[in-house]
Amino acid sequence: MVVRPLVLLALAAVAAVGCGHGEGRTKPAPEDTVAARFPLAALGDRPLCDRLLARTAAEAVTVDPEPRLRRKVIVSDLHVGPGDVDPRFAGIEDFYSEDAWAAFLARQAAAGPTDVIIAGDFIEFWQIASALGALPKTGDARQPASGPALAADQETSVRAAELAIAAHPGVFRALGQLLDGGDHRVIVVAGNHDADLLWPKVQLAVARAIHPRDPTRLLLVPGDAYEHGGVHVEHGHAFDAANRFATGFAPFGRDRDGRCRLQSSWGQVFVDQFYTETERQLPFIDNLYPESAAILWAMRDNPDPQRDVGAVLRFIDLVRTAETGAFNREAARSVLQAVLGTPEAPATGPSLSGVIDHLSDRLAGGDPDAATITDALLRLRLDPALSSLWRAMARAARALPDLAAAFDELKSVEPEALAHLRDELFGDPLQAAAARIVAGRPGIRVVVFGHTHDVGGQVLPIRAAGGAAGHYANTGSWISVASVAALRARGVTWDKLSLADRAMFPPSTTAVIVAYDGAAPRPPVLANAR
Repeated sequence: MVVRPLVLLALAAVAAVGCGHGEGRTKPAPEDTVAARFPLAALGDRPLCDRLLARTAAEAVTVDPEPRLRRKVIVSDLHVGPGDVDPRFAGIEDFYSEDAWAAFLARQAAAGPTDVIIAGDFIEFWQIASALGALPKTGDARQPASGPALAADQETSVRAAELAIAAHPGVFRALGQLLDGGDHRVIVVAGNHDADLLWPKVQLAVARAIHPRDPTRLLLVPGDAYEHGGVHVEHGHAFDAANRFATGFAPFGRDRDGRCRLQSSWGQVFVDQFYTETERQLPFIDNLYPESAAILWAMRDNPDPQRDVGAVLRFIDLVRTAETGAFNREAARSVLQAVLGTPEAPATGPSLSGVIDHLSDRLAGGDPDAATITDALLRLRLDPALSSLWRAMARAARALPDLAAAFDELKSVEPEALAHLRDELFGDPLQAAAARIVAGRPGIRVVVFGHTHDVGGQVLPIRAAGGAAGHYANTGSWISVASVAALRARGVTWDKLSLADRAMFPPSTTAVIVAYDGAAPRPPVLANAR
């Protein structure tokens, strides 16, 4: 069951008031019209929290009642940040495509009536709040006694939004120009890095920055996902154990002081306690793929013992946080996989005995998946392409508790081995989720996610349970990225890396485009304009 969001009902009310102005009645000013779209922005903290926490799973998917079908242009993961002028934010800005964004939107508008859908991680709220020191730690006295750990309150999120808007006014102005230039709409879906867009005051700030003449053409989706014309769009973090929220349809809670806050996730704690400071010291970390290989490359070609040991200590503290019970082991394992490319903490050594013991318990309990997992792990253990990795992990484990010596051993791991392990060990949970959505939601034939920063995006056919067929598409990212393996193959060394070199870091303007044959969506196509 789905429900049309309150914001659409508010829109209908505004439209009703605007119809047939009586004699002597003046038309509302544009700013008043924008504010009328977000009535919850006028509420105080306690009544607002009551409203937000009252949301149910039925409100997770916004089904758009719009009768008109326009071509859909879907993008995600711009990660618009606070700029790089303020020293507090040195090294964490990732968006350098403001001119390309404006040109891209102009091209899409010229192609005919268009719905531009931003599918999450539009604004980089996490790192802004982290750099401001505005997030309570997991052990903070304000954290609730039970339930998920909490992060930003609405005031912090508004402040972060204002910083991003001030640093990149052209990004928002270009959206307003699109809306004012024809039969177009803009739909914004929140991701994990910008769940702050679910705050009403943040929505109002973003809407004012876009400043459309007709605010009804701008929709900020209040839940996890958006559906229209046979297309399902969401960011994708709900299918990632490290980044999902406990209640994605209403990721809020009250701290011990009674203040309303967004829920946190393992991924956000990782960004706050480890990643933001690491990116300050390794500014290319978001621009090299895969990130684990980039870290090893930096350690090898640009060694800095103080930086590297500091990173280890922050990471150990992060893992210790995970064991406090604030976050589950599944999420901790997912973060370890993403960062190190290993199925468990590296200290387990090449025998993987702890993992196999656990799987043995599952086998004894009749778990049919355990045999498959065990076989896969043993196959990886015997994979000759991974032999150097297992040897280095064993040496690092023996070197503990000498952190410097253990890190020296890990520096011998070839980045290519880590990439191979990730490819072999971890499938794509978003593809599986897309198949479930096509099978379970009548009429949906195209599922679009972002989140993973797939270089260049992706489109795949789906054969779902029950015979349902459709397509899965991933939007990729607007962050300029380069492959570590490709750069190393060209002989590029760490000291030669330059974000200003557009041949080395080409601009990414990836989008998924869905057109229609009558009422039926065509298979999605990727647009990679340059």
